[in-house]
Amino acid sequence: MIVIMKKNNILLIGMIFILAIALYTLNPGRGRVSPVNSGNTQKTILLDAGHGGEDPGAVSDYSGTSEKDINLNIVLEIKRLLEAENYKVMLTREEDRLEYQEDTTNIVQKRKQDLLRRKKMMDEAGADIVVSIHLNKFPQTKYYGAQTFFPPKMQQSQKLAMSIQKSIRENLDPSNKREALVKKEPIIILKDCKTTTVVVECGFLSNPEEEKKLQNKEYQDKTAFAVKEGIKAYFAKN
Repeated sequence: MIVIMKKNNILLIGMIFILAIALYTLNPGRGRVSPVNSGNTQKTILLDAGHGGEDPGAVSDYSGTSEKDINLNIVLEIKRLLEAENYKVMLTREEDRLEYQEDTTNIVQKRKQDLLRRKKMMDEAGADIVVSIHLNKFPQTKYYGAQTFFPPKMQQSQKLAMSIQKSIRENLDPSNKREALVKKEPIIILKDCKTTTVVVECGFLSNPEEEKKLQNKEYQDKTAFAVKEGIKAYFAKN
């Protein structure tokens, strides 16, 4: 009797095992656990909208449009796009203002104090990357096209700049043949950088055709999308 029960138990276990294999074959996905955000940690981006407040930046000779306003519009859209994809975003400014000591009256000192504040934030905020948004203006009107700049001897900044420039060509203007360039002229936000940092000059207010585009909300959003895609592509490889 004991021997017969053992044989029955063996047969029963065997049947259960065969049934389990059959069920797994029919539905191989069941039982697998997919880790959330596998291999992906939340990245932090610090966005800087150049100028602001009493400092208009470049001003269009055609319409009087100020660089500072377009910079902020583009930055706010980049922020919206990045946050929608689970990136953490910080801003050096969220409105049309400079920050300086109350007793400061000289515009040069106001700008310097605000730039130093931004630089301190860039170095100490703990962001993975810093992207500063600006517009260009030359005496000549023939020049056009967005271009990305990076500080000397910073390989990761160069990689980020190249990624954004590639995305600008693919997502904003296929005719843009500009390349990411090292910024040799000393400017505060690219000096002694402690964080991967680039400056994106999003176009020329001195070019009449591009100036009209830059005033257009749809074009500003398209520019923001191109920058966002460049940032994403950079993080995918670094």
